[in-house]
Amino acid sequence: MLRNGSSEQGSCIMSEPVTIERLERALAIAAYVVVQHGPQYAPLYNRLDEELAAMRERENTVGRAKRLLETYGGPSLALAAG
Repeated sequence: MLRNGSSEQGSCIMSEPVTIERLERALAIAAYVVVQHGPQYAPLYNRLDEELAAMRERENTVGRAKRLLETYGGPSLALAAG
C-alpha cells in the first residue's frame, strides 16, 4: 500500500496544491541533483524552472489586473456602462 492509501502506483493523488514555495523548493532539490549526479537530470530542473516562471507570471498577471480594476472602482464595476 502506498502513502496515499492506494495500492496502485499509477494512481498517486497530490495532497497539497502546487505553490510557488513548493516549486522553489523542488527546483533547489533538482539543482542539487544536477550538480551532484550530472546533467542527465537537467530536463527535470528545466521543467521545474519553466513551471515556476509560468506560475509567477500568472500571479503577476492577476495582481496587475486587480490593480487596474481598483483604479476603475473595483471588481464589481460594470465596465460596459461607460
